[in-house]
Amino acid sequence: IQCRGFCPYTFATADGLLLPGNPAIGILKYKEKYYTFNTRDAAYLFAENPENYIGLIKEKAKKNAELIQLLELHQQFETLIPYSQMKDVDKHIKPITMSESSTQTDTHILPPTIMRSYEWNEWELRRKAIKLANLRQKATHSVQTDLSHMRRENCSQVYPPKDVGTQSKREGSSRVPRPQIYIAGLRGGQGKVTSGVKVKVKVNLTRAVDE
Repeated sequence: IQCRGFCPYTFATADGLLLPGNPAIGILKYKEKYYTFNTRDAAYLFAENPENYIGLIKEKAKKNAELIQLLELHQQFETLIPYSQMKDVDKHIKPITMSESSTQTDTHILPPTIMRSYEWNEWELRRKAIKLANLRQKATHSVQTDLSHMRRENCSQVYPPKDVGTQSKREGSSRVPRPQIYIAGLRGGQGKVTSGVKVKVKVNLTRAVDE
């Protein structure tokens, strides 16, 4: 879309006013180039005489050179280059390509240079030097008895006791004999004296082993 999407009719007739075009109204094609407009009336008026309005746009761009880059009019001004420069292809004015780019700076590129062991006090440095000199004259000794010679620590592991239960194959029960007393004549009989008879009944309820 030409003029970077701005309405060319408004720019040519309203003293360089830039209003964005509305593609929903329609897109005008003229000489393989496309234009958008702010209103329908602007599109109809531009379509009546496109060369007139394109010429007005060029004249305004000549007076304000910054509009050439803003409206991307580089191709329309290539005809103004002198003939001596036309032979050199590198001297043609080419449209500036634009692209979005972003950069990000790492927070910690280099490792920190802070020395925790740095000491500025001269007397502290002397104290450390004397300490290191004394360590060179020291020796470490170890003593071992006959009982601890060639010994090492051992460890053992046992299995903890478990709860064990047993169940017999059969269940058995026993019952002692129960004495029973029978009293005769409680309902009334021929005799006047009621006599009590003690009957001892022995019943063996113990089951046999073979059952």
